[in-house]
Amino acid sequence: MGELRWCFLGRVEYAAARRLQTRLADLRARGGMEDLVLLLEHGPVVTVGRNAPLPDPRTVRDRPVVRTDRGGDVTYHGPGQLVGYPVCRLPARGRGVRSFVSAIEHALCDVALSLGIAATPRRGYPGVWTGPEHAPRKLASIGLGVRRAITLHGFALNVDQRAERGFEGMAPCGLAGVQVTSLASLRARPLPSMETLAARLARGVAIRTERRWVPEALDAAELPADDGESGDGRSDGEGPTEHSRAFLLG
Repeated sequence: MGELRWCFLGRVEYAAARRLQTRLADLRARGGMEDLVLLLEHGPVVTVGRNAPLPDPRTVRDRPVVRTDRGGDVTYHGPGQLVGYPVCRLPARGRGVRSFVSAIEHALCDVALSLGIAATPRRGYPGVWTGPEHAPRKLASIGLGVRRAITLHGFALNVDQRAERGFEGMAPCGLAGVQVTSLASLRARPLPSMETLAARLARGVAIRTERRWVPEALDAAELPADDGESGDGRSDGEGPTEHSRAFLLG
């Protein structure tokens, strides 16, 4: 495998981040860049998988709802959550997505463990979980798409209680009765900064996906400028194409 670059962007609204990832995925597909993971926070938004029903308006609470081309059901993004968008080439025809998802799960677990928090994947339930088997709590979610063998969408780690509050009244990823948690709720001591957590997570993704870690973060100015359109001609970067495939979210 080649190297993995990373960039921490701070607060980026969902539509702008998706346009950026789509442009980068097009560039990666043409061989114009190495693998990259974007790390950032979103403003409050509810996203819905391509085949999932729209959520009850009473649970949305005036937050924008976006239909996406990823797999899975309904989830929330917002402040207090570290979101990662890997733009990585998979083997020919996108094979290896399951092992890529597993690698991301274990990278998220590694970050939690670095803070003294035990977290694990659960068979049949993508994402990262804490607590006993009979009452697990969700710490992180994963939802991927693949187009032209390049990963799209990504993962979200709940860092503090603001992220937990965003899920109130919702069934996270369509799992009724599931409770979410955050790093802050599981750790008595203060957390590192969001940028420090982003660096740890990017390094973990590189190690777990067997890519060469590049410690120096890319500057946001090195990324393509936002022209208001996605690389495939859609204004919001969403919706399926003949070259895209949706994968699981949990």
